[in-house]
Amino acid sequence: MTDIMNLDPILNVVKESSIKFIREMSELEPEAWEIPSRCHQWAIKDICSHTLAIDGFFLNSITRSIAGDGNPSEGMPNPGTGNAQSMASGIASRAIQISETAFPDVKQLLSTMTNMESNLIEVFQNLSPQNWHIPAYHPAGQFSPYLFLKMKLMEIVIHSWDIFSSIDPSYQILNDEAQLLSEVWKESKITSWLYTPDQEQTEPVTIDFNFDDNQCLRVQTWRGTLNIFEQPFKKITPPVTTVETTYQDFALMVTARKNIHEAYNINEISVSGDISTLEDFHKWFRGS
Repeated sequence: MTDIMNLDPILNVVKESSIKFIREMSELEPEAWEIPSRCHQWAIKDICSHTLAIDGFFLNSITRSIAGDGNPSEGMPNPGTGNAQSMASGIASRAIQISETAFPDVKQLLSTMTNMESNLIEVFQNLSPQNWHIPAYHPAGQFSPYLFLKMKLMEIVIHSWDIFSSIDPSYQILNDEAQLLSEVWKESKITSWLYTPDQEQTEPVTIDFNFDDNQCLRVQTWRGTLNIFEQPFKKITPPVTTVETTYQDFALMVTARKNIHEAYNINEISVSGDISTLEDFHKWFRGS
């Protein structure tokens, strides 16, 4: 069970990232909202629409869970049956529909999204300790408000990069955001949303990702399951593939914003061990 005090760093970063996101979006010229983002199929305005929709879904699911209802709303898939890859088309279409029909005026879209962001963060801040781990619905499985907070961190950080790096190629995820995301990747119910099993994989694959503060995450997959966890002290046999990278680049690779092969070819990451295992990485992580 999570100590409520341990939530403060995530709550604070989510709030700060949201405020920064709204401020920078409000500074964009109207024509900039039509610029293609780094997120496949979406212009900048579509990411804003998606953020609005996701906030609404999180609010609905958390509110229902507090009332004792962890079931899907009408028309939603059963928990545990959906992932980012299988639902990508519907999510993309919904965001574009909101942009084009519900909120063609970007000022109105921004105003509505700002209110939804504020409402969601207020709900997180006011949750009682006993409600952080109650059952809540998500297509990837039975979630909780605690997991939704971590999902919100991922959503706001990654989609901010999608928007602002398309305008300024030098834009980077902040290090404190990226470090906190390393805790998100260890949540199996969240990574099951990101993970696409490779049906042709017949042997277990292990890749260690070493970061510049000497921390390490181990990625293991076999028989359609994925585990991401801190590297154990005990060595395993055979030797694993080891990737030296940054928290920022790992966040972009695991969400398929940055290609791990290209990063290796241009020396943005260094790899030791069996380099061929990198071929598997983007069979598992295809985007979100």
